[in-house]
Amino acid sequence: MNNQYDIILAGGGAAGLSLLYHLLQSDWKDRRILLIDRERKNQNDRTWCFWEVGSSPYESIVHQQWQHMYFRSPGFSQLLNLQPYTYKMIRGIDFYQHVYQALADFPNVTVLNEEVQEMRESDGVAQVITERDTHQGAWVFSSLRDKDEVKQANGHQYLLQHFKGWEIRTHQPRFNPQEATLMDFRIDQQGDCRFMYVLPTDEQTALVEYTIFSAQLLGKDEYNQELQKYMPEYLGLTNSDYQVVHQEFGVIPMTDMTYPSEQGKRIIRIGTAGGATKASTGYTFQRIQRDSQQLVRQLTTTGKISTARFSNNRFHLFDSVLLNVMGRDIYPAGKAFADLFKNNPPARVLRFLDEDTHLGEDFAIMNSVPKMPFIKGTWFALQSKFVAASY
Repeated sequence: MNNQYDIILAGGGAAGLSLLYHLLQSDWKDRRILLIDRERKNQNDRTWCFWEVGSSPYESIVHQQWQHMYFRSPGFSQLLNLQPYTYKMIRGIDFYQHVYQALADFPNVTVLNEEVQEMRESDGVAQVITERDTHQGAWVFSSLRDKDEVKQANGHQYLLQHFKGWEIRTHQPRFNPQEATLMDFRIDQQGDCRFMYVLPTDEQTALVEYTIFSAQLLGKDEYNQELQKYMPEYLGLTNSDYQVVHQEFGVIPMTDMTYPSEQGKRIIRIGTAGGATKASTGYTFQRIQRDSQQLVRQLTTTGKISTARFSNNRFHLFDSVLLNVMGRDIYPAGKAFADLFKNNPPARVLRFLDEDTHLGEDFAIMNSVPKMPFIKGTWFALQSKFVAASY
């Protein structure tokens, strides 16, 4: 067996499959490529949502999309017009099948379902070692996260975004599929940042998701209990009005620590492991697409990979400030998000979260929230950067 490859992708989740998909649209489509993951992705294990202007590379598998979404909180509630943005949902199973179907036309791509045990580099060659074999590649792109990454935070904020979602099917039409709920902060915050999503896909089907930003996970039953409470109180649904047809659970790190973009000159980190997750919101899918496109451009034009793909710019500082405000309980997160959407056009907020705003818009965003809590958050953010630099 020939174990020599041009590119090895260690990890077959969103980051690995997205990079592979973009490679297959490029001049590298005929190179020898190996995808390694411990399991083939054939379950609807998650849902990705994102906003964008125009079309997605995955437009054909967008499950539902909205241009009008509610923001709800005790002090401010409004139906937001997101235009020119559209908020889009892609189901995990549709994404996996889409990429794997594309692979059928490329016999140069090999897929192995094995556990990666080690990655190393020597003499300009990267190696990926599984329980069965050793594979060599000119480049390795790894989305595998360090299990002990929280220990590397070194004074930085490290919160978890954890969520439990129920896809429910009502017996009668109860939803407007043209209007979703982006955030509903009316629920009991219990000292954390907690909100609900409601994403209807037709008049009788919706994904209702309970989301928490906190340092610790909840007990398994607590997520279900909060979802059960939300249904009658805010959706007007009794237990006999609906059935749960699908469930999903996930945990995403939200940290202002800087992830290393490489593990070696030939081993490059991608996805959450490489810093693609937006620290203040947890949104990752669209940032993965941008990063994948950038990596492919670098491979095809210069043959070199930049180590500053998620640079330590002003947006990194903004993320750190919000994480410190939330993590240190300086100002309620629900009020902060309410301030943003109350005092800014929705498109400006989305541009800001996409890191596409100019300095004038940044000033308007900062001027729309109370100054003292965020000055305190800035102080702690700058202090954490100093502490981390001393390690």
